[in-house]
Amino acid sequence: MKNIVIAGTSGVGKSFLEEELQKRGLSFQIPKYTDRELRPGENPEKLIALSATEFEKQKNDFFFTLKYGGFNYGWHKKDLAKAPISLAITQESLEEFLQKNPEFLPVLLVVTAENFEMLKNRMRTRGDSEAKIAQRLKLAAEENKNREKYEKIVKKYQGLVFEIKDDSTIFEAVIPELAKRK
Repeated sequence: MKNIVIAGTSGVGKSFLEEELQKRGLSFQIPKYTDRELRPGENPEKLIALSATEFEKQKNDFFFTLKYGGFNYGWHKKDLAKAPISLAITQESLEEFLQKNPEFLPVLLVVTAENFEMLKNRMRTRGDSEAKIAQRLKLAAEENKNREKYEKIVKKYQGLVFEIKDDSTIFEAVIPELAKRK
């Protein structure tokens, strides 16, 4: 299987998909590094918190970095050797990522406004504050306005787009399609 880059709005299931692909032996979920504090329940082996100074020191060790919500995120070059790998990024970073890493299979997870309640419930479950949830839903609405743009990027790189309608979509549509590509 090719290396996979998963993009989508907050709460759509990017990290969950990474975990499920790893459980099935379809890819290895490489850790991401950040200069933000971990939320309760986040796996410190998959999301590694660094000080802002330490993140900056390691910047040349990353094959890709992005900024989201005022924080930095990066993925180490050394982890590319663990192929096939998966990583989750923001939609806004997708085009830049694929320009630098065109060998990755892009997977775009989208959600319509009708399913924002699902996003809200997922964010509550992971411990986000109501203010943070409102902020993320506003961002999701903005991202939906650019959905066509992101879908074109994914198609340009022969990727896949999935509309996440409920919690079963990952299991019933996404994983089976990715497993076919193994």
